[in-house]
Amino acid sequence: MDLVTKLQRIKGEEDRRISPLRAPPACRSDRQFAEPLLQVEALTEVLRLLIEDVSQILEARGEGGRRFEASFFRTDGEVRRLSIETGSPSRSPQLLIRLFRERLDTLADPIDPGFGFDAARLSVLRSEPLLLVQPGLERNAEDGESLSGLVDRLTIRFGRENVLRFRRENTHAPQRAVSVFPAQDGVQKSTEQGGLIDSQLSRPLKFFEPAERLDLVIADTPDGIPRAFKWRRLHYKVRCAEGPERISPEWWRADAASATHDYYRVEDEDGRRFWIFRAGLWNRETAEAEWYLRGLFA
Repeated sequence: MDLVTKLQRIKGEEDRRISPLRAPPACRSDRQFAEPLLQVEALTEVLRLLIEDVSQILEARGEGGRRFEASFFRTDGEVRRLSIETGSPSRSPQLLIRLFRERLDTLADPIDPGFGFDAARLSVLRSEPLLLVQPGLERNAEDGESLSGLVDRLTIRFGRENVLRFRRENTHAPQRAVSVFPAQDGVQKSTEQGGLIDSQLSRPLKFFEPAERLDLVIADTPDGIPRAFKWRRLHYKVRCAEGPERISPEWWRADAASATHDYYRVEDEDGRRFWIFRAGLWNRETAEAEWYLRGLFA
């Protein structure tokens, strides 16, 4: 390389393209055809053979795949790739071929063989150790595999962002007690240590975020148990109440609530149950009580 070319690249006057290299797969299997493959329906049989090959390799290593990619090479140089992911390590040919069939059925742009495919490849892009689990008398291990397979099929059909699972977080704040993440990411360890929320403290099934303001709240004292309130233009008279459950603000968070919340589980005369709270400690954090509805019990 001459000096002029180096100076042009340093000054950005010459475009020096860098082609990134793909990381090598954990393992792969290839098939080449004596004659171009023209029928798309035959791809399923080719995939089955490739999956059996990589399953044997993974089994010898004591591993299972988490991400698989099938590549189909056309005679004109075009390459069509299909990828699937699993929520847990797997080397089951039955499960993998079922997932690839789901992927083929959900393609918005069907595979065009053109003048035919002359080669196919299946690569395991991500693998993890896979320990054999002996099912118990109640077939619990098989139930777990069935659930994982269901999650994988739903993810292929609806996308990772639409198939979610819940996870408890290490916080007392009800609005942050649970987070969601893609179900295919597996059972991730929660950030809680031992659990901050007592399992005996019930939480409502219907949760409002943000909480809805209550009007005309009547209490024995400004910081006492509520006896009546108005919500969505309807009046409710409290028959019994339990509380308060006091939750202090998380002062170390920038988006934390600015006041202490006193939560009450109340039931009206018709048996409807509500989870309401008073924002702010009387005569310390607020001079006027503000009440909100956080959720509804079943």
